Amino acid sequence: MKRFSFLLPKGFKPLGFILTGTGLILAVIRFFFGVKPEFLKRNVFAIYSHYLGSKFMQVIKNQLLEEVAGVLFIIGLFLIAFTREKDEDEKTNEFRLRSFFIAAYANVIFVLISLLFTYGMAFLYMILTNMALWLIAYIISFRLMLAGHRRSSSNSDFTENL
Repeated sequence: MKRFSFLLPKGFKPLGFILTGTGLILAVIRFFFGVKPEFLKRNVFAIYSHYLGSKFMQVIKNQLLEEVAGVLFIIGLFLIAFTREKDEDEKTNEFRLRSFFIAAYANVIFVLISLLFTYGMAFLYMILTNMALWLIAYIISFRLMLAGHRRSSSNSDFTENL
């Protein structure tokens, strides 16, 4: 009986890199260069908004470059993290689970440090960073485990052929 997998097909990984890169470039354009394209200033529905006054369940005018950058970045990271590998097996699943726990621990530590040592707007920036941090921690730990496993497998194959 074939087990159901929540992983995405292999072809989504290149799209993930493209979306992540595009989101990162747009974020740099917005936050480091201060660019706010006029065509992205739109009326949007807001559950809650707080600029000069609080607004609940209203349509507001908003610059959408930040949201577009964030959505592309997060979706891209998600596609990179949860796309099936060419040689997906039980060992890969074990690495995925271990990486998920590492990402969870990193997330909790980051949030605790943020709560204890950042205040005001800096705390808000830390929470925004945290939205992507768990995916980044997952991807890095999974890739490192996978690379180590492949390296040790290729070394054992090499010594067997001698």
